[in-house]
Amino acid sequence: MTMSRNERGLSRRAFLGLGATAAMAAGAAGLAGCSPQASSDAASAGASDAGAAGGPSFLTGPSPIAESDIKETVEADIVIVGAGLSGISAARAAVESGAKNIVVVEKATTWQYRSNQVGCIGGKIQEDLGIHIDKNAAVGQIMKECGYRPNQRILNLWADNSGEAFDWFLAASEGQYVVEAESDTYDGKSMSVRKMHWPHPAEANIADDFYPIFDDCQICLPDNGPYIQNMVDICEKAGVQFLYSTFARQLVRPDNAGRVEGVIVEDENGDYKKITASKAVLLATGDYASNAEMMSYYVPWSDRFMSIFPNVDAKGEKTNTGDGQQMGMWIGAKMEDGPHAPMTHHLGGPLGMDAFLLVDINGERFMNEDVGGQPFQNQLSRLPKKTAWQIFDSKWKDQIKYMDTGHGNVNWYVESGADVPNGSYGKNAYISDEDNEDGNTPGFLSYFEGEKALGVTANSIAELAKLMEVDEAALTATIERYNELAAAGNDEDFGKRADRLFPVEEGPFYAYPLTDTVILVNMGGLQTDVDFNVMDTEDEVIEGLYAVGNAQGGRFLVDYPLPAPGISHGMALTHGMLVGRILAQL
Repeated sequence: MTMSRNERGLSRRAFLGLGATAAMAAGAAGLAGCSPQASSDAASAGASDAGAAGGPSFLTGPSPIAESDIKETVEADIVIVGAGLSGISAARAAVESGAKNIVVVEKATTWQYRSNQVGCIGGKIQEDLGIHIDKNAAVGQIMKECGYRPNQRILNLWADNSGEAFDWFLAASEGQYVVEAESDTYDGKSMSVRKMHWPHPAEANIADDFYPIFDDCQICLPDNGPYIQNMVDICEKAGVQFLYSTFARQLVRPDNAGRVEGVIVEDENGDYKKITASKAVLLATGDYASNAEMMSYYVPWSDRFMSIFPNVDAKGEKTNTGDGQQMGMWIGAKMEDGPHAPMTHHLGGPLGMDAFLLVDINGERFMNEDVGGQPFQNQLSRLPKKTAWQIFDSKWKDQIKYMDTGHGNVNWYVESGADVPNGSYGKNAYISDEDNEDGNTPGFLSYFEGEKALGVTANSIAELAKLMEVDEAALTATIERYNELAAAGNDEDFGKRADRLFPVEEGPFYAYPLTDTVILVNMGGLQTDVDFNVMDTEDEVIEGLYAVGNAQGGRFLVDYPLPAPGISHGMALTHGMLVGRILAQL
């Protein structure tokens, strides 16, 4: 049984679509009980308090759980820790490849998922639309945006196999979904697969993008849930055993040498079980963004971001607390070198991350605005008061079709909210003056009208500056200079391309404040080889231990890259499929 989207909580994309004021209220409610689970979990497993010695407690392993405390031993060939997209994909691929006696451990009350986007290169949907993605260009751009720190061979596994993986994903739901255009009407319930942000406006000219974005992302409506349910059904019918409300506490590796022999788990009643794994333990436990101690240790520049991860365990705590990374390190596994990559890409204001003029609280321009949400957030983090204003004039409806077509961009204005597609989890490519039918895409006017509206509008720049509470002379000078550059068709100051350099000259004028975004997950995992074997601190394989999904390192570093929207889910699916096939051959 799947949970509804509301039962699972807000996705990051739906959260940002609420508008800043409503989002803050929703986020505050969602953070109740969000203390890092690591402390309570470690205590229940007998962990010592390493914090007293000055280091982070999670780096010190707990005392081994005594054999006398183990109430039951379960024998398995393969144990998968984590029933999210990567773990379920691995279980399905393994059982379809002939594996037997698979146990999947999940600390939530059921299997986990979020969002509706999956990124891949190739596959039937893209082929039917005539979309061809240069895999080397896509992977190369990811490498660039991650400072060339990822393991390109691991990225290539996604690029080479994700088209097949997405077709395989959909095959489990054959006959239950339809393939439609993004602009088609949607009833909010049926299964519909659509190409995200497709087609592009002819005026967008994406070939000249400063930050290339590839057309790899599909939207699975109503969300990924029913599609994953069908994969779970395949697993259960084949005999895969799912243990829900079950917390993995320690890996079994005697004296931290030799192979990993299994995992010790704890049920809701506090009883311990040992699950032996004659072939392998696969860690598919997710990231650690909801573990405050790990965030402060690995990414202190990002520990201020509000976590909006929606999934919770059987005790009501967020599930992405770095359990797999910690258990791995306790038995000698190597956490990948950083900088780890927080997923903090901004989705902008009413017009998303479209390349309109940006100024700081002093009314001064500070960057080339034609970038994605992660580069923008990086700049925003360094601005006074971490605040910027997006400014445009009355011609915006005719200008958005020239903007980029990626995650966070708005490209189409339509007259009625009924013509804005339902089911969006991101910044919808379509916008109207009024809200759309399902409420996921606020209307343009809602950002500027009403008590909760944060945007301001005026018929003169002087009045706009007053409402923004910025220096009138500074803002006037900035806009005059910007208009000069636009008229010349040459951005001498910051290098923005001419066809996205629109003057701010015809009222009414609009300004919307952009402040810190939120965090969904944080990318940083255990180091593996290309066959998903976890490595130890001496770069040797730990026999019997594998990692996939956000528990695996080598994929994203420094920043979460935006060239391939949906790639996080795409990798979870693809790598899960691949490692499942590997485990079946053991």
